Amino acid sequence: MTENDNEKIHFQAIIDALLNDDADFPEIYLTSFSDIEYQDFAQLLSIWNQITPERKVRLFENLEILNESDTLVDLNQIATLGITDPSAAVRASGIRMLWDYENEKHIPLLIELLKNDIDLSVRAHAAAALGKFVYLGELEEINLDILNNIVKILLEVIRSSENELVRQKALESLGFSSHEDVHSIINNAFQSNDKGWLVSSLVAMGRSAHEVWAPQVLSMLVHPEFRIQREAIRAAGEMELKSARNLLLKFIKESEPDEDIWTESVWALSKIGGEKIQVVFEKLLKNADTEEEEDFLREAIDNLYLTNGIARELDMMGLSEADLQNLREFSVDDEDIDLDEEEEGSTWIADLEDALEEDLDEDFYDNDFADGEEVDYDNDDDVEEDSESDDEERF
Repeated sequence: MTENDNEKIHFQAIIDALLNDDADFPEIYLTSFSDIEYQDFAQLLSIWNQITPERKVRLFENLEILNESDTLVDLNQIATLGITDPSAAVRASGIRMLWDYENEKHIPLLIELLKNDIDLSVRAHAAAALGKFVYLGELEEINLDILNNIVKILLEVIRSSENELVRQKALESLGFSSHEDVHSIINNAFQSNDKGWLVSSLVAMGRSAHEVWAPQVLSMLVHPEFRIQREAIRAAGEMELKSARNLLLKFIKESEPDEDIWTESVWALSKIGGEKIQVVFEKLLKNADTEEEEDFLREAIDNLYLTNGIARELDMMGLSEADLQNLREFSVDDEDIDLDEEEEGSTWIADLEDALEEDLDEDFYDNDFADGEEVDYDNDDDVEEDSESDDEERF
């Protein structure tokens, strides 16, 4: 028997398992859906409609878990099959799995689902998934005509009588867009009294990464409803708002590692950067209680190194401020947000401070994180370079 015969028999076993409702589908077979051979995929297609809807839903739930945990699998084919399935749950799952794939062939399928799918959740997922292609278009990685068509359709959705959830996801996707109408749409959503629109506006602000939204994002960092506060924290990270660091450090100090606000704040700080934030992260890692906490902090430290490394390289290039601004269209420069100059007519900083239950202790992070060493997180000047041994420890 040849090796190819063995492969065919193996996939036949998978087909048999899919059609056998009397036993759980073996998890060991899940990786066989990665980068399926042509003849195997044809065989799968031939029996796809014979698989019970419940079995398909469970299969896609497990494939999603695999897709998130294993970066080496390629589930593009099975996910594309899923978005045409009669089951809305399978279609939505297929869309989520396609998020990591940048295949332009998916765009017409997603647009069709957004416009015509009978299921609200599927339409919302399609609107969200199109955001990736708006982002790629802004990076000039897809054709301009394709980008303009996606933006046009998303704008039409927002201005339509479509369900609010779908319109909100369309707004979040448009956050990546530089279209002239997007700014006012984000602002109107932020000014509304609807919490769902407020959340989506913060997502869009973060994706735009434009400093014009700094006051709005900072003001929402202390919102009493966590889902709004969470999106503000994420937006602060995406926008690299250095002026948010003290608040984020306060959140870390006053929460526990198993709380969402702690993990969100740590990750946002890893994106904002700052050489001295490393002191905080290393202290947190030293005091970590669980392996999961240690793994997360190591990822955050790696991301912080990437953030700080890019910042150092830009400084070493000796570029002018104008050149830097052109390079970081979607970033924030602290010089553009001078807290010391916010006086009459700009009370949002004072309001933000008043919203806190207690004033920030300017050296609380020194005492709690830096082992007594004085650390000024709002001033990265005169930073001492880390020793080579420290670098080797982390890598």
